[in-house]
Amino acid sequence: MTAERLASVPILASLSREELDSLAAAGQERRLAAGECLFREGEPAERFHIILDGELETTHEVAGDQVTMLRHGPGGYMGAIALLTGTSYRGTTHAVGDVLLFELGGEEFHRLVLSHPPLLRQLMQVFSPVVGKIRDIERDREKLLALGSLASGLAHELNNPAAAAVRAADMLKEYDDARQLALTGIITAGAPPGEVGTLVSLAIEAMDAAGSDVPSDPLERSDREQELLRDLEERGIEEPDEIATTLVEGGLSRDWVDRVASALGDERLGPGLRFVAACAASRLLLAELRHATGRIGDLIGAVKGYSFLDQAPRQRVDVHEGIENTLAVLAHKLREGRIVIVRDFDPELPQIDASGPQLNQVWTNLIDNAIDALDGEGRITIRTGRDGERIAVEVVDDGPGIPADAQSRIFDAFFTTKGPGKGTGLGLDIARRIVVQHHGELLLDSRPGETRFRVLLPAR
Repeated sequence: MTAERLASVPILASLSREELDSLAAAGQERRLAAGECLFREGEPAERFHIILDGELETTHEVAGDQVTMLRHGPGGYMGAIALLTGTSYRGTTHAVGDVLLFELGGEEFHRLVLSHPPLLRQLMQVFSPVVGKIRDIERDREKLLALGSLASGLAHELNNPAAAAVRAADMLKEYDDARQLALTGIITAGAPPGEVGTLVSLAIEAMDAAGSDVPSDPLERSDREQELLRDLEERGIEEPDEIATTLVEGGLSRDWVDRVASALGDERLGPGLRFVAACAASRLLLAELRHATGRIGDLIGAVKGYSFLDQAPRQRVDVHEGIENTLAVLAHKLREGRIVIVRDFDPELPQIDASGPQLNQVWTNLIDNAIDALDGEGRITIRTGRDGERIAVEVVDDGPGIPADAQSRIFDAFFTTKGPGKGTGLGLDIARRIVVQHHGELLLDSRPGETRFRVLLPAR
């Protein structure tokens, strides 16, 4: 390697000819074939790399995926941040095509930058932008993963009430058809208007009584159907099993058979029972449909509150409402195991000026971490209260605790104790930065059986 070639590298342009000669003698050339790895994420930094020809691509692992972080062409350099900070490489770098490098050992690199302050200043100028870009990439990627996870959970949450609503709508049509067919048959058979009026009155009474006597136990339900079926068969009713099932679904007992028989006689008892039973069952299905659509509305409201749609970036925020919306969004994870949520809320807690979506990201991270720590079983206590002029929010789990050697790093950027792809949070470093932006603190106290994250935020 010649001094002239090194002089063409922008980062080395300020060095004297003597310094370039010394540098050329201390370093060495290295060639990489297309696809060859220069170093891997997490490996200790040992050398400073300058690209003379070709291109390198650096990727960073985020939640198990390799995300492209940087590309370096001729004149680019790598390894300076890791060597200066004594940390490992922050990404994995491969050759895009054939690459020619000039490399300098760690000790020689340190001697060079310490003896040449202008070079050190140039290197430090890119330190913050590069680290910031890495953090932004990880944050954006984690947000997408969080969105995907939360969307999957919400789809699961919405599935049950949506399926119930569809079922209720389908059954309502069947009962409506049965009701019209039965009433048409009764009128066609020559029932006098007085009988029809009495039947309609019975149907209205049955709808008002619907649901008051529906068996909750499957065995009791089956016994009641069999009892009704025997009675209907003895009376010679056509399709008695269908009528018995509808009567039980409508919450109507055996005495309704006698009441309809008294009103219409045995000749028109079958269609009369179909009419009354379909009316009662329809009333119950309408209640089920209202409940299902109400649950869907509640979930949509929770998501809207969670994301603070159509609201200003900064507004008066009810911390309890944000926590409840977060719990609703994470409900699918809570139901996957035997996790108990204990709410210890201060009813006098004031609203605060804050960014609602950002605080909800903090609650999501803390609660999601607690869920993962419990591994399917345990207790999470969410406590709110006053701490002087600040409000305090605590998320406490009774899991195994965070190892002592990890506690000092738990708020470091890119640090995680989770496996690839686990979690919906944004990372505790980002959560803490959100809290700090709100002029607050995020504190940790962990031991076996109790891990406590405490958020302190200004009350005013």
